Order: sequence, then C-alpha cells, then structure tokens
Amino acid sequence: MFEIINTLTENDIKEEFVAIGSCVDDEGNAYHSILIIRYKGENFQFHYTGNPSIGILFENTVYSSCFHKITDTINPRLIPAFIAMCKQVMKTATPRYGYFYSGEYYDNRGTHFSDKEVGETMTCAGFCINILKGFLENDYIYYQDWTSESHPTEGYLDFYCSKYSIDKDKIVESHRRISPIELLCSGFFSNLPIRKVQIDGKLDEVQDYLKNY
Repeated sequence: MFEIINTLTENDIKEEFVAIGSCVDDEGNAYHSILIIRYKGENFQFHYTGNPSIGILFENTVYSSCFHKITDTINPRLIPAFIAMCKQVMKTATPRYGYFYSGEYYDNRGTHFSDKEVGETMTCAGFCINILKGFLENDYIYYQDWTSESHPTEGYLDFYCSKYSIDKDKIVESHRRISPIELLCSGFFSNLPIRKVQIDGKLDEVQDYLKNY
C-alpha cells in the first residue's frame, strides 16, 4: 500500500493519527491543504477555506477527494491536545488569504504570533503550517527555502499591496507559496525543520500516484 491514501475510502495502517491532507481534482492535482485527524474511530478535517464568509472549519466529515499522509511528528497520545488546540484556534483566528509565510504560528490558546507586516495572512497550506509549528513548538518546514519565485504570478504583490494599502517593501520578504502538493509530501519526513530539497525528492512519485489513482 502506498503511504498516501484516500481518506474516505481506504483504511490506514494506524487507528489514530494526525495527517497532512489535500483535496485532489479529477486530473490528480492537489489543490487544497487540510489537516486530517483520526481519533476514537472518527475522521475529522481541519482547514482554512480561504473564503472570508466561511473561514476555518473543523468537521467530522471528510471530502471524498481528500488524500492524506500520516505525519510522525505528532504522537497519537497527543491527539486530544491537538484537537483542543484546533478548536481554540477556530474561536479566535481571523486569517486573511494571501501568498505569504515567514514563520508565523498559532499557540494552544489560539493566539497568532507574527513579527512581520503580513500578520495573519496565509493560504490553506500556510494555515496548516501555522498550526503545526505552534503545536510542535518548532518550525515544521524551513520556509526560507521557498522564495517569491515559488509564486510567479505577475503583479500579485502590487495588487495585494494596493488592495490593502500596504508598503510592498515591508512584505516582499514574506511572499512565497508552499503548495498543497508540497505540504502533502512533507508528511514523509519527521526531522524538523523539513527542507524543500527533501520534499522535491518526493514530488514526482506522489504526483504520478495521484494522477494514476
């Protein structure tokens, strides 16, 4: 069995776990990052939708398009504490969607910490990283391996800064995209922080698996 499985239709090797998940489209492209929790016979998904009217969801239903890889960075005995943190973040977090990450995180009280101008701005993958870093009290990934070239959309920074009246010079260092497929591949590693070169070494294998599933 490949270590990445469909969350809804396949059974994993462990009965309780936290996993890195992603929704996958019909062409096999990972497009939305999710944290999957299996506890006491139930599956839960925790994610930032990116929709300002919906925000963050903690649900005991799982998308049929979701695939996951168990992360060994969180011991199963800590799952109750992890669930408690997720629910606390739901009460307090007010994320804004944007392609930025520079070491931000949530603590177990749901407080967000950032010493950068971008503050609580993130993607779905960035939200998962904010959660993982806060719970693990360590950088989950070495985010500096990703540069602004990881999000090559022309004019994005100018558009974002104009929309929110932000000085571009103050946020350019935080501009990067860690994609859902990259975050999914991070689940294969447990020594922190996880480096981009490690993830890159898994990308082709995982993408081929998803496209041929």
